Amino acid sequence: MINLLPKDEKRQLYAARTNTLLVRYNIALIAAIAFAGLAMAVVYFYLNSAMTTSRQTISDNEAKATGYAAIQSEANVFRSNLAVAKQILDAEVAYTKVAIAIAGLMPAGTVLDKLNLDSSTFGTPTVLTAQAKSYDNALALKDAFQKSSLFSDVHFQSITTGGAGEASGYPYAVNLNVTIKKEAAK
Repeated sequence: MINLLPKDEKRQLYAARTNTLLVRYNIALIAAIAFAGLAMAVVYFYLNSAMTTSRQTISDNEAKATGYAAIQSEANVFRSNLAVAKQILDAEVAYTKVAIAIAGLMPAGTVLDKLNLDSSTFGTPTVLTAQAKSYDNALALKDAFQKSSLFSDVHFQSITTGGAGEASGYPYAVNLNVTIKKEAAK
């Protein structure tokens, strides 16, 4: 089809279509701005109510926390007491373990008369007092202590006969100088 409309009218029709399109774009833009404004208002009110709720929760928790301050201080005291107890238990000396080990080393015919164990006896020279039925038993006692890994520097201080031990069947009184190793107490 041949377009026989004058040029001026063609321009007017083209401008009318463009204006209609621009009006549609303006309406869509206004609707988008209104939607964005409404969305921002909803988000603002939601965040504002969430902030109010959070502040209330914080103040409630702070009030509860002040009630737990005494418990917290007791827990801190308990924690420090546990640390002290751990330190003490780590430095604990197992005297029964050492006494049983010494008793296991005693040969037949010998008995311990005197054994003093404390923290100062480990690693330092100590005197052990024992009684023996014979001189050979006293030598066997010294040899057993020398061969043991519990002791070092084992030697006689004295071996005497007579005294109160004769009535019990152990006439020899033996005094041994020994050094109990520090590892024996662990």
